[in-house]
Amino acid sequence: MGTKGRPKVSEFVKTSIAYKVIQYSKRYNETPYKAWFRLIKHRAFTDLMSEHYKNSKDTEFWVERINVNFETKKKFYTKHIKKFIEDFKKNEIKHRLTRGIGSLKS
Repeated sequence: MGTKGRPKVSEFVKTSIAYKVIQYSKRYNETPYKAWFRLIKHRAFTDLMSEHYKNSKDTEFWVERINVNFETKKKFYTKHIKKFIEDFKKNEIKHRLTRGIGSLKS
């Protein structure tokens, strides 16, 4: 028997969205909410959302809906993006130590 409900979001999608929202909010000196709307305008956003909705029946419908409907964008931010950013900030220190020059430090 399997579990009911929506399948888990992949770590790739969660970290990609959280990283870009944090990056945009720092670069353009704006809130994460505004950075989320800036990310929606990016040309590769539809591919990222299709990866997010890959396990649902109507992938194209959900991707189109999040690209067009303003209320869906707001709701997706409040339900998902806030949690993605919070989880990313908790694990950020671990990420820093495992890549780049920081990984060489003993």
